[in-house]
Amino acid sequence: MTEKLLFDDGSKFVSLGGAFTTHTSSERPKKWPDVWTVPKEAVVSEGAAIELPPEVEDVAIGPEITAVVGESMYRVDESDVAASIAGFTVSTDVSAKGEWPGYANENHPHITGTGYKIFPTFRPTLSTYEPLSIEDAVDLHVEGIVDGETVVEGSTASMGFSIPEIFAHVSKIIKLEPGDLVALGDPGNPSRFIDDASTVTSRIQDIGELTNPVRRIDDG
Repeated sequence: MTEKLLFDDGSKFVSLGGAFTTHTSSERPKKWPDVWTVPKEAVVSEGAAIELPPEVEDVAIGPEITAVVGESMYRVDESDVAASIAGFTVSTDVSAKGEWPGYANENHPHITGTGYKIFPTFRPTLSTYEPLSIEDAVDLHVEGIVDGETVVEGSTASMGFSIPEIFAHVSKIIKLEPGDLVALGDPGNPSRFIDDASTVTSRIQDIGELTNPVRRIDDG
C-alpha cells in the first residue's frame, strides 16, 4: 500500500556514503558509512529539474533506497530499529565529480559527501513510500537510468551493513524524528555522466520509480 511521504521543512534528510560493498573490493567497505545531512534546498520531488551549476562537470547519479523514519530514534539498540522504520522510498544521489568543488588538497585519496553533493536540486526524492519491513528490503533490484540507458545496477543485498546496524550508528550522531529520511547508499560505479542528459530515473524493485529532467543553469 503506497503512502504519501510526510517530509517537510521541519524534517531532516540524512545521507550515507560507502555503505555498499560494490563501492570497494571488501565485504565490509569501512568501519562505518560516512554520514552527512542534506540541506532542504537539495530535496525536490519527481518531475522537478535537476539543475547543474555552470561550474560543475562529470555529474553522476546513484539510485538510493531511502528509509522513512516512523518513530523517534536516539541512541537506539539494533533490536529496536525495525519497529521505528515506517517504510522505504527512492531518492537519487547527484554528485558532481569534476575538479570543482572537490577537495582543495589534490592528494586526498578520494572525495566524500560534502559540497559536491549538496547543491540545490541534487537530491530528488519520490513523494510516496512503501511500508515495507526491513526484511522485505534486503534483496531488491536497484537501477539508475539516463536517457533510457541503464548506467547503475545492483541489489540492496550488496549493502555492507545491516539496516539495524546503520540506524544504531546514525542515531548516536543525529536524533531522528518521524518523517526524517535516511538514504542508505547505492551500488555505485555509474557508466556515464549526466552533464548532457535530458532525464534520469532511479528505480527500486517493490518501492517505486523516480524520474527527473536535467538542465544546465545558464548564468548569462
